[in-house]
Amino acid sequence: MFAAASATRRLKRGLAARDSGDTAAAREALEAALRTARLGEVWLVAGDAAASLGDLARDTGDLPGAEHHYRLAATQYRRAPRSARSVGGRVRCLENLGDVLLLAGRPWDAYREFQEGAAAAGVDPSRPTSTGAGVEFVSREDLRWTSHLATAAQAAGRRRLANDHYDKVLAGCELRGDVAGQILCWRGLASLSEDMMAWNDAAHALYNASNLYPALPAPEAHTREWVQCLRDLGAVYKTLGRRDEQVRAFKLAVRLEHVDSSARQREQ
Repeated sequence: MFAAASATRRLKRGLAARDSGDTAAAREALEAALRTARLGEVWLVAGDAAASLGDLARDTGDLPGAEHHYRLAATQYRRAPRSARSVGGRVRCLENLGDVLLLAGRPWDAYREFQEGAAAAGVDPSRPTSTGAGVEFVSREDLRWTSHLATAAQAAGRRRLANDHYDKVLAGCELRGDVAGQILCWRGLASLSEDMMAWNDAAHALYNASNLYPALPAPEAHTREWVQCLRDLGAVYKTLGRRDEQVRAFKLAVRLEHVDSSARQREQ
């Protein structure tokens, strides 16, 4: 009982120091909270303290330290009595761990952590339910975690696997009317196609992505992304020798840049 109260008090002190910007004091208090909680087998508090130490390490660019603490936190949460807080904490740690491993240039390790995170969240990225309308996902979590897996697989050079994940996310986004998600998927598929020098497939994906930008809730806020997409499309058309389509893509990009520049000048 004493250990639980002491660890909780130190955890609160550490979080308050972190919020105030005192990183050194935050780290000292969180490390003390972690030691006390582990000795007293207060696994939930230990998970919170380790996860917060992971956040501190990640924010300061200490990727090995962040990896160590996120792994430790996930273990503490797994030992804790099962609850929404312990499960949610473990899922967040595994997601953050995957992101850290991607930043560290270890995409296949990140892929495995994302797989474990999806399982902990009760998500099976290969389990879209079959309906009369086609493929539908159980929840938005399916889309989010499958997107993580696609990103990691692509970074690891597992192109066929990444392509399969992108296709599944795209199907779910189309059914949900998620335009931003569709754009991200098409851009991801275009990048995969370019890596394989499948230029026709890349042109198809970029063309579809460029046509979706006007359907965004606030397309003017995404003008620069739209322009870049059109320039990428024009470059692919150039590679394919499709000059007329290349010129149309570049002209539209220039026109959008001019409109965006005029709008920014008026705002100033």
